[in-house]
Amino acid sequence: MNKKAIFLGECMIELNGDISSLDKSAANIKVNFGGDTYNSAVYFSRLANKKISTFFSTALSNDTFSEKMIERFKKEKIKCNFIRTDGKNPPGLYSIEINKKGERSFSYWRNESPSKFIFEGQKGKELIKQIKNVSIFYYSGISAGILDPRQKKQLIEIGSTANISAFDFNFRSQLHSDKAKNQELFKKINNNIDVHFISYDDIKELFGIKKPYEIFQILDKKNLIIVRYKNSFIYKNRSTEIKDIKVPHGEVVDMTAAGDSFNGSFLALMHNDNNIPIEEKILKAHLVTSEVIKHKGAIIEKDYMPKTNI
Repeated sequence: MNKKAIFLGECMIELNGDISSLDKSAANIKVNFGGDTYNSAVYFSRLANKKISTFFSTALSNDTFSEKMIERFKKEKIKCNFIRTDGKNPPGLYSIEINKKGERSFSYWRNESPSKFIFEGQKGKELIKQIKNVSIFYYSGISAGILDPRQKKQLIEIGSTANISAFDFNFRSQLHSDKAKNQELFKKINNNIDVHFISYDDIKELFGIKKPYEIFQILDKKNLIIVRYKNSFIYKNRSTEIKDIKVPHGEVVDMTAAGDSFNGSFLALMHNDNNIPIEEKILKAHLVTSEVIKHKGAIIEKDYMPKTNI
């Protein structure tokens, strides 16, 4: 039986396009699907070997958008066994605006998203049992941020049962507005995971730190912590000393899914061969990110995937 890698979170309807002339006339907007943990699941699925199956776990409805979303998951060879489809409303929606530097700003409409109620009711209880004790479990601060306190606690507990539990806070000011409360959430989750992916820009905004190395004084030291900072990665694995590795950066068209693609790729590399050094995994995962940011949108065509020799 294949091992299971479960990526849990919210996949949303995405609106992406230039709206600079919208005050005068209709704008050309692309409709797509997107979400941080879904993006990571795609890149994990593309790189992972055949000994593990990729699953996405979320809550949807029986509307057309939900049906199309599930078909998209299957197209990426992501299994849908742990997706609820009994929601009362369609998936949430968000828009992306991108400036000339490739930097993004977001607007969200997700108050009634079925994902906010993923562990509610009898089907929620059944889902919790189904997604415990798997090989890899990945979630994010967005996955947790949309849930009420009881479901947050359940999500953290589920993650802690996995052989390898991984997490990226993916700080969003609209979602994580209460910084004191989310600082405590961040620390609590860190105590229950094995691999912690961190963007310095996120942690700087959440904790108000001045240097990336300060995060190692805030967090528990028992897991692998990888911090993305400018043109480098700073990392620490349990009792080892803090190290950093420089990475090349080329053309930037769109930073969407830069971190998501790295996280999914790194976890796939780690699963495929956990004997290769962390530095090599980082460099190979960054190869994927370097290609992703050359293209608009979160998911690049498979033909553009770089060869990582795994």
